[in-house]
Amino acid sequence: MASKKTPSIQERALALLSDSDFFGKVREAVERGGLVGEARNLLAIYVVAISSLLEKPMNAILKGVSSAGKNFLASLVLRLLPETAVREITSSSRVAWNYSGEDFRNRVVYLKERNDGAAGAVDSIRLLISEGKLERIVTVRKDGQSTTETFVAKGPIAAISTTTRDRIQIDDETRHVSLWLDESPEQSRRVIDRQVSPLPSLSDEEIEVWHKVYEIISQRSSVPVELPDWFKKITDKVDVGNVRVRRYFPAFLTAVRTVALIRSFKLSPEDFESDESIEAGFPDYAIAAYIFDSAFVESLNRGDDECLETSKAIESIASTQDGEPVDADQLAKLLGISYDKASAKLRSALEAGVIARANKSERNNNKLYLPAQPLRFVPDPGEVVAEFLKPKKPIVIVHPVTGETVTFAGK
Repeated sequence: MASKKTPSIQERALALLSDSDFFGKVREAVERGGLVGEARNLLAIYVVAISSLLEKPMNAILKGVSSAGKNFLASLVLRLLPETAVREITSSSRVAWNYSGEDFRNRVVYLKERNDGAAGAVDSIRLLISEGKLERIVTVRKDGQSTTETFVAKGPIAAISTTTRDRIQIDDETRHVSLWLDESPEQSRRVIDRQVSPLPSLSDEEIEVWHKVYEIISQRSSVPVELPDWFKKITDKVDVGNVRVRRYFPAFLTAVRTVALIRSFKLSPEDFESDESIEAGFPDYAIAAYIFDSAFVESLNRGDDECLETSKAIESIASTQDGEPVDADQLAKLLGISYDKASAKLRSALEAGVIARANKSERNNNKLYLPAQPLRFVPDPGEVVAEFLKPKKPIVIVHPVTGETVTFAGK
């Protein structure tokens, strides 16, 4: 009896790309590196990294306190890409950018702890994001005479950064989607439990397969990804009350295009002809929405550090009284501050959108508050199916974050 042929690295990579639960395989690969939870954030970082291959990549900032695991998460995701695809910036030196030429083009630029003295690197990354290139005029001496030379670092890039700050400079904030790590005690418990029950690590061969996945996607990345006509109806559902949506919505469309590029191998594992294009479908929209919707909502609405602390305090008090709303007196008692200071904190948090009034405004009544209810950035996939698509047959996808099968009913 002939022995079964072992699949090649190429065959294994194509098998991953054609898997209906591809994003579940991404989650599993990163979790086997030691990450616990953070499924949505790790998938977001992976999609951002793959978007580096497109004309207008996404950018992301992982946010959290020290020891939350920001760089650990980013490093585990980025090891699924070959080293040649990532440029890690650890110095604020401007000189390193002068002679890079094409070296950053369609690469992931990874900046650790951008709040710790990396101003030069931040300025350079901002220019590569906004202008697509970075020009530097340098004075040099040749044959005893001074002259100038222009050096150009070329983009586009997908920037991935980490920070302990809840808000960074506004020019950078609006160019990135913010991803906050889970800092809850429950997450800490899961992290501790994993230390005594680790998952088997990825082998060098498995990592090579993931590198091949990236390489295969890269080979198809020049194929244009078109959006279907029904996307025009989506724009009517997007809240345009915040001007920053002008930058965030194009970033969401890049997420859809990136997902469509990845999933195109499920539809056709063979190479595309040069005159073909990929049309993003409803599953691509749904997967992008499941991964990124809450991140864009938080990027638009989450307040500064003080407002977040107020929101967390309100949530903590409400949890001890069966979800009943909280007033300024209770907040003042918890924080050990005056009533006036507690009221000021509540006003700021209300303006930032992180808490909401729980009773109507009436003269002399006691103002009550609860944490704000989750908003949406783009319509829920179920709403899109019901209002815009109305398919004749059910649409079935695998939820990228939970791995559960989701069925959208047809007529």
